[in-house]
This record gives sequence, C-alpha cells and structure tokens, in this order.
Amino acid sequence: MKKLTFLLIGILTLTLMACGDDKDKGSYPPTYQGFRVSPSAVHPGDSVFITAVQQRKGNYLNATTYSWSMPVMLSLNDGSTVQEELYTSLQTNYGGLDSSDPTWRLYIPENTIPGTYTCKFDAKWSNSADGIGGSFSAGTGKGCVGTITAYSYTLYSQANGNFRLTIHEKP
Repeated sequence: MKKLTFLLIGILTLTLMACGDDKDKGSYPPTYQGFRVSPSAVHPGDSVFITAVQQRKGNYLNATTYSWSMPVMLSLNDGSTVQEELYTSLQTNYGGLDSSDPTWRLYIPENTIPGTYTCKFDAKWSNSADGIGGSFSAGTGKGCVGTITAYSYTLYSQANGNFRLTIHEKP
C-alpha cells in the first residue's frame, strides 16, 4: 500500500510540474496599464514627460523600438496655422539593456495653439524565443490615462496605444 501511495504522489507531482506556467516558456510583451503624464497641466513652452507604465515586464525580448507621435497646430507669425508632427523614436535591447518604462520628454512649442491632441505610442520587439501568442492589456491603471494593448506573435511582439493630452492657454 505504501508503494502505491508513493507512486500516486510521484505521478501527481510530475503532473503538477508539467502544468506549470507556460508563459515562462516563451516570449511575450510587457503588459501596460496606460500612460503617466507629468506635469498634469500642460501649456505651450512646457516640457512634458510621458511614460508608458508597465504592469508586468515582458519575457525573452531583444531589439526594441519605441515610437511616439503627436500632431499639434501651430500659430505662425503671419496669423496662419500649420499642423506639425512632434515625433521621437528610441531603440534599445529590452532583455539586455533596458526593460524600464519607456519615457518621452516632449517639448511643447511656444506657438502651439491650446487644445486637445492625441498622443500615439508604438513599440516593436524581436522575440528571442517563440512568442506565446495573444494580446495583453491591463486596462487603465491608477494615476494613468489612455490604454496600451500589446500583441505576441511567433517571431516578434508589438504594442500600440494612445491618449488625449490637453494643452491649456498660458496663465
């Protein structure tokens, strides 16, 4: 009877070990909970820090490109207006160099017309193991705005998200 009990315990143990967390066996992107914006009140001429906040770090990711963009309307000296795309791109190695929350230091031009603008975020990673597949989103976390959804594929992962930034008139 003891041999049968030990055998059953051994089989159960092996079964539980085989059913472990499959997410540790493949690549997956970070799960984001939105954007943190500092300062919260933005005016023309201000510098703004926009951070994509991770709820959970990604796994088995290599070459990384983060891109941010936001079109704004500018007032020209002759009284006309023109749209300008504020943009930046950052390349790093997520798994080897930098898995921190990506941040864009954005300078709002002095001649920006106050209003509400949409800021877009894109990220692309090369997987260093087969991707587990699926989409990853945490919704909007406390102190954050907007949403970011990440996707895992066999060879690469990506994410995209956006939020609306209001630029107020100078006090």
